[in-house]
Amino acid sequence: MRITIIGGGKVGLSLARSLISENHEITLVDTDEQVIDRAGNSLDIICYAGNGASFAALKDLEIESCDLVIAVTGSDELNLLACHAAHKLGARHTIARVRGPEYTEQLYQLKRDLGLSMFINPEKAAAEEIERILRFPSASRVELFARGHVELVSCRLPAGNILDNERLCDLSSKFGIKVLICAVDRGGELFIPGGSFVLHAGDELYLTGSPKEMAEAFRRMGLQTAPVKSVMITGGGAITYYLASLLEERRLRVKIVERDREVASSLAEKLPDTVVICADATDHDVLLEEGLEKNDAFVSLTGLDEGNILSALNARQHEVSKIIAKVNSDNLTKLARTLGIETVISPKAVVTNQILRYVRALEDSSHEDNILSLYKILDGRAEVLEFAAEGTIPNLTDIPLSRLKIRRNVLIACIVRGGEIIVPRGNDMIRAGDGVLVVSAGGTVLNLIDILENS
Repeated sequence: MRITIIGGGKVGLSLARSLISENHEITLVDTDEQVIDRAGNSLDIICYAGNGASFAALKDLEIESCDLVIAVTGSDELNLLACHAAHKLGARHTIARVRGPEYTEQLYQLKRDLGLSMFINPEKAAAEEIERILRFPSASRVELFARGHVELVSCRLPAGNILDNERLCDLSSKFGIKVLICAVDRGGELFIPGGSFVLHAGDELYLTGSPKEMAEAFRRMGLQTAPVKSVMITGGGAITYYLASLLEERRLRVKIVERDREVASSLAEKLPDTVVICADATDHDVLLEEGLEKNDAFVSLTGLDEGNILSALNARQHEVSKIIAKVNSDNLTKLARTLGIETVISPKAVVTNQILRYVRALEDSSHEDNILSLYKILDGRAEVLEFAAEGTIPNLTDIPLSRLKIRRNVLIACIVRGGEIIVPRGNDMIRAGDGVLVVSAGGTVLNLIDILENS
């Protein structure tokens, strides 16, 4: 596919790298010539210095022959204008990043009026992910599939846990655990495990199942923790606003520390049930004075990755039960986890997941079983994909799973049939109308048939 990305910031470059790896022809547009030069030297893409919202620039780029235009500059208005102009000139599909809370109520109207195919609010999506994790504090990740009927949850297996040195095939009979462990990260090595796989303390586990069974599995594993009732948040950006709004709805006690007086005043006005403190969140003594150690959770959401990591480490030192840090840098994300910060949120990764899902669906739009959801795990080394098997698929549907020749490093993690959640076993079958959750570490999967060998 021919894809034009407008905006060469962190998100634009991350998208370019991901889409290049899937063999798309990428053009990157930015007004900053230094950004364009750096991108051209490091990536195999076409680079163009110019205003992506300009009709003249878009005509110069032959945007009418473009399959997809993605606008991810730092300006919501510029993104909307660029997509509108590209649509008017004949681009097939357009995606705009729109972050401002002031646009939230009118996004669907804007989508229709401006000819947008899709809009993305990474800050709102990141806030929703954090809120889900705070509902399930033992987890480091919580992602929803099948309209919330299936959860993907990750957690670290602690030393001395009852599952240490246990085989996966024994978990149901010995411990009554009815969720599926679909991926394991062991010291940086990725496993898509079979039934004979043996768990070890320190493994990062990815589990799928219904919310009810997931909660029961964590209880049986001894990982259940007390519910979060109070949260301290540092930083007063868009994620903080969206998150605090969600937590207010749940009647949690929320305190925000933001050093910019104008931003703090605005948050205090918009969030009547939240305590907003105007102070320097990087001053750890200030956080202690504001009761850091008395909170059930600490969420660091300032604009500086390094500061978020240091604040999270400070909270860990003071034994706050649940700690979450926003980190956009891939290298710093790995460092944070090495230092023991299990839950790291990246709005950049949210954007990449959503756009890759859309691109995969466009690539194979002739099939009825297109991707409904896509979520990258293990630093992008594996994917969890949700498909809808709308019709009969030769060599796949109505055949026991034990008889299917499934590709190496591909696992059917869950089958959703009506309101029933099926953790699949050998005798189960995929039927027309099912939702199917697939975990893949073995190359690009565009549709369900791709999970089979020689598909």
